[in-house]
Amino acid sequence: MVLAAVLVVLVAAVAWRLVSVQLLDRDRYIEFGEQVRVSTKTIQGNRGTILDRDLNVLAVTDDRPTVWVNPQEVVDVASTAEGLASVLSISPETLRARMEEAAGAGREFMYIARQVSPERGRAAEALDLPGVHFAPEASRLRPNGRYFARGILGHLDPDGNPVSGLESGYDELLAGQDGTERVEVDVNRQVALPDGETVIDPARTGRDLVLTIQRETQFLAEQKLTEQVESTGAVGGTAVIIRTATGEVLAAASVRRDPDSGEVRPASYNMAFVDIYEPGSVGKAFTISGALEEGVVTPDTEFDVPDSYEFADKVFTEPFSGGKGLLTVSEVLANSSNIGTIMISERLGAERLYRYLRSFGFGSATGPDGTAAVPGESSGILPPLADWYGTELATIAFGQGIAVTPVQLAAAYNTIANDGVYVAPTLVRGTRDENGRVVPLAEPETHRVVSSETALEVRRMLQQVVLHGTGKLAAIPGYEVGGKTGTAQKASPDGGYSETDYMSTFAGFVPVENPELTIVVVLDSPQPYYAGAVAAPLFSDLGEYVLRALRVSPSDSIVTADQTGDPTVSDGSQQDAGGTGDTEGEAASGP
Repeated sequence: MVLAAVLVVLVAAVAWRLVSVQLLDRDRYIEFGEQVRVSTKTIQGNRGTILDRDLNVLAVTDDRPTVWVNPQEVVDVASTAEGLASVLSISPETLRARMEEAAGAGREFMYIARQVSPERGRAAEALDLPGVHFAPEASRLRPNGRYFARGILGHLDPDGNPVSGLESGYDELLAGQDGTERVEVDVNRQVALPDGETVIDPARTGRDLVLTIQRETQFLAEQKLTEQVESTGAVGGTAVIIRTATGEVLAAASVRRDPDSGEVRPASYNMAFVDIYEPGSVGKAFTISGALEEGVVTPDTEFDVPDSYEFADKVFTEPFSGGKGLLTVSEVLANSSNIGTIMISERLGAERLYRYLRSFGFGSATGPDGTAAVPGESSGILPPLADWYGTELATIAFGQGIAVTPVQLAAAYNTIANDGVYVAPTLVRGTRDENGRVVPLAEPETHRVVSSETALEVRRMLQQVVLHGTGKLAAIPGYEVGGKTGTAQKASPDGGYSETDYMSTFAGFVPVENPELTIVVVLDSPQPYYAGAVAAPLFSDLGEYVLRALRVSPSDSIVTADQTGDPTVSDGSQQDAGGTGDTEGEAASGP
């Protein structure tokens, strides 16, 4: 009886086990079996390519060799370190110390160098050193050089994670989707079974991103900007070039001087969208645009501009003698008169000036609904109207007391060039589909700021700045140029304004009657610091190149100013200059 009872219990246990394995825990055991007999590998999905507007490659993913070592397999640590260091340009002492530490800790894996060039990878492999291994690893390549457009493109860390720039801002679009390969293997999980099943879920490459940037224009802007920063001893500089009608950014060059080495090279971040500064007299165009639109002045309205002018609790003086006497509104702008601009702003009033500055795009980032168009984009600083008291109306009217990014300033001048319609500047045209066609992203936001009549009046007034005022060196032979200089004192860390450091700007467009391009050039602390002497010539160089590249024909018999500052007509005959003939109309943009 006891034996029978034991048999019944055993049979019941076996039966329960069978039920458990085959029915109750069936899925768990199937999964366990697959883990034992199936090997699963990840297939990495490549990142999408970044291209310029003409579909030239700016950033692409490709495999590069990564060198690693199993310290437990290394026969001679010293000679291995010396050999690898000689071909990989790393310190042999540092490498030897790392390998000895890893070996002592019992580690079986240590990176030597990741994503090296194919040439260095082949050189390291040719050494045939015990314990040294090689593996292909996806790497982001820059065919135009590691510094080209680096602030715009951004970069990835060695693991392929986006860190900055458009690589980060458009990561969801660019990122590839990993796939898997499932293979049946032997009991040791080393060899694929000949008749085993292989299942592949293919990886998917990310979408290609097409920029508005034009490669040659960006290269030229970086080159010319670098040369000007070097020659003027400036801390850095920015140049933004926009297609007027579309708001597309053809170039956004940013360069900085290394404080230690003194070398000038493209900045690691997008200064055009991130850095802010007080623009100075380039801001006068917006005050005058608002006053013209509201009908409180015309281009020929005259003001008797004194040597000094009391506003609120402060006495303002002209930083340059050309901006005084009986001046029309056009002459106020051409001679960059601070006091004349203050007198115009009094007619416009704080509330309306604030409204126009907001409409021109100041105080907001350039993305949809004021969001950042690129990672880290600044909104600039436009004080709320409730905080305008004392001298704010006066100083803001001539470009002091607010802070803007170079691209905000370019978009605002582009509004004047674009018949009074603001169009948000864009860096991305769209994506490229599998057939190679460009699929546009959403249209940029637009809104009217001033009438087309007002915009044309201001463009013609800004042409006089180039013909007879402070911006003569911005002239481009054969083309009508309009624009404005701004030489603004930099804010001092100790409060107030620096007596030695200035931001020098030229903002303008070409041709005046039917603009194709809007260009802003900003130099940080150049010597000399007058914008008419350092920023305006760079505007001319960039504009002339891009106009020719776009095949924009020169106008016939137009009045221009040659590079000596003397106005001429296109056939070379002399034209009465008029005006003051001064190189620059404002040394400080304010008291």
